[in-house]
Amino acid sequence: MPKFLLGRRQFALGAAAAATTALIPKGNGLAIDVMAQAATTGAQPLDPQSLEAKTRAAMAKLSASAQAEVEMQVASIFRKYGERLSDEQKADIRRIMAESQEGLEKMRAFKLENSDQPADAFRAYRSETNSGAAHERGTTKPGQSKPRKENK
Repeated sequence: MPKFLLGRRQFALGAAAAATTALIPKGNGLAIDVMAQAATTGAQPLDPQSLEAKTRAAMAKLSASAQAEVEMQVASIFRKYGERLSDEQKADIRRIMAESQEGLEKMRAFKLENSDQPADAFRAYRSETNSGAAHERGTTKPGQSKPRKENK
């Protein structure tokens, strides 16, 4: 039986792709949502030239391997959803992927070992008043013995 191993880089790629596809609404399309959002916030929707300028600026900051990875991710998204996307949506996806790649590169640069612990560990807080009241009523936690009643 083959084992399924998922490294942090593959996870980051999948998370970026999932985040991007979550932004793509079903049905109406991104252009209508952007205009509706702009109407509620009072902002102007992005024009295609602005999107391409932002995409080029974000891609210029990346290394050659990071640019190739962005293109690979974008091609994968377009292969799955390309027929349902407008040109503006495709430009927006390309921009989002290029802008998020810089953060992915920073996360990948931070080396972790399997023995590294999380920054903070979960510890359940128990109030002393609640556990004392439960003990007085005779109710106990699993694994604890109940107080015995003495027969006279």
